[in-house]
Amino acid sequence: MDARELRARTAWGLIAKPADPLAWHLQQTMGPEDALAQVMGTQNLSRVALLLEKRLNGLRPPLDTLASYRGAYRLERLELALALQREKNTVAISAGHPWWPERVEDLGVHAPSTLWVTGSLHESAPSQGVALVGSHAPTRVGRQATLALADVALQHGVTIISGGSRGIAADAHRRAVNSGGISIAVLAGGLDTLYPPENASLFQRLPQRGALISESPHTVEPSTQGFLARNRIIAALAEGTVVVQAEYRCGAISVGYHAAALGRHVAVVPGSWHDTRSAGCWRIYRECGAMVLTEPAELSLVIPAVPFPPSHYEARTHHDRVQSASAR
Repeated sequence: MDARELRARTAWGLIAKPADPLAWHLQQTMGPEDALAQVMGTQNLSRVALLLEKRLNGLRPPLDTLASYRGAYRLERLELALALQREKNTVAISAGHPWWPERVEDLGVHAPSTLWVTGSLHESAPSQGVALVGSHAPTRVGRQATLALADVALQHGVTIISGGSRGIAADAHRRAVNSGGISIAVLAGGLDTLYPPENASLFQRLPQRGALISESPHTVEPSTQGFLARNRIIAALAEGTVVVQAEYRCGAISVGYHAAALGRHVAVVPGSWHDTRSAGCWRIYRECGAMVLTEPAELSLVIPAVPFPPSHYEARTHHDRVQSASAR
């Protein structure tokens, strides 16, 4: 990616909201540089919309969206973002780059056009990945389940993917880092503003074999919209998702919904009906048809790279024999 393209992609990351389908269409159809030049040109927005409509095969860009792009553009902020990216050795990648995770393209018009990366994203390329997500305030049982699932995944070379958040996500990432495995944290803001701050030491260690990634360039602060939007990327990157503990309404279950919508495997760790931190898991089970894992080894139901436990195969074979004998 040359300097002009990087400049244009960074500008788009600053002026467009995450998962913006119009920004995606413009960059895919016209290229980020030409699209930016058209939108930020001197012509009035009505004229710009007409010109873009011809380039977008009849898709008419809303004037208010084009106005929001122009209103958000700040040259001094763009220069600062580019300077910070150089200073922190952040790599911007797009489709065609050797590190580009093609799985995110399953998101269609809601796919990111650019990802900013710190670390070794290429290390995870040969590996399948599992998203381990859940409550920011898990119980001891929830933490134990997370570590057990991470251990099974790491034993079979599966990459641990999550959002770098407190609780379940942090436990999963730390287990990977401490075990010498590979882990990817998908963050909600620019990689110059790592959130939450108490995970600073984890964020320093993760890039050694894994990576920190974001669809936002530097200077973008984490926001509620950013957190919700990044969950679709977590789901897309992973072969399957396991929701360990989650409240009825929380960000973690949105990863499960995104995964289900993408046709990915989704599973939950069951908990008590009376535990509010399991309400979201049962919701995912009911509304998305998620699988229920009864033990860590059943991660094999979610991730093909994890072999099916021999004990389960033997038990199932024995059950089939008994049923067959009973039928006679």
